[in-house]
Amino acid sequence: MKYLSTYKKLGLQNSGEVFDYFMKNLKHTNRTFDFFIDWSRVFQNVEDIEVELNILNYLIGKEDINNNFKDLLKKYPNVVSVIPILIAVRDENLDVLVDFKDDDWKYKNYSFKRKESYTDKEIEDIVEFCDKIGLLDMFINKKIKNIVDYCIGLEVGIGTNGRKNRGGKIMEDIIEWYVQGIAEKLGFKYIAQATKTKIKREWNIKLPVDKSSRQYDFAIKKDNKLVLIETNFFSGGGSKLKSVAGEFKALNSFLKKYDVIDKFIWITDGTGWGTAQLPLKEAFENNDFVINTKMIVDGALEEIIKL
Repeated sequence: MKYLSTYKKLGLQNSGEVFDYFMKNLKHTNRTFDFFIDWSRVFQNVEDIEVELNILNYLIGKEDINNNFKDLLKKYPNVVSVIPILIAVRDENLDVLVDFKDDDWKYKNYSFKRKESYTDKEIEDIVEFCDKIGLLDMFINKKIKNIVDYCIGLEVGIGTNGRKNRGGKIMEDIIEWYVQGIAEKLGFKYIAQATKTKIKREWNIKLPVDKSSRQYDFAIKKDNKLVLIETNFFSGGGSKLKSVAGEFKALNSFLKKYDVIDKFIWITDGTGWGTAQLPLKEAFENNDFVINTKMIVDGALEEIIKL
């Protein structure tokens, strides 16, 4: 850890006190309103298949639904591809275990790949699948009133799985607000989602990479050198945090070997770090600059970039 004048102003005398300050000022969440649901994605996903869903509305309340469904598939084969979506699945081929009582388990494959037409056997299989999973019963008994509305609900549910990614994106957006302001104040240029290719194209600087997929959240050009910034947020704990700390410790050691790298800054936050203090402290002491959002407000990020 490199000692900053910002720490001195805060009355922190050594690395131990700085680390304690870091831990005491971790935020418990970074959730903004954008975290909960990506409505634009929900409605776009439904809009892409709205015609097919409205065609399937024809089946709601039909008593002879198996035959009605077969006739529908013959007349409108394009509806087949949306059937997996009705059970929150994106795959167009599904293997189902149909018998586990023999020595060798038996599977049956159901295909929902879009085609111009389907054979009678393929249609029989599609109807069988929908019947056995209970979908047709839902239609007969009108437990689903409108398939379009039903799919909007499904997409909302599926969208909750993306909250982890949205949480990471929100942290990047928060940090970019600070980076942009500091860069403008100091007269520096920056790139978000900075890759080797982007940096070479924009600034004609060769970025050393430890792996081909490496992408930095932010890169700042300073005197033909690079200030690289990575950021993340962990509201919950877990074994992953130990590997995260190890990764950024190793990345810092890798980057220090190259003169083109002016500084590497790791900005991380979240009370999840309370469950992984030891590996975090090792990275904190090894790396020159590990700060949280409170330290940015205190002036640490601007001071580091100026150094």
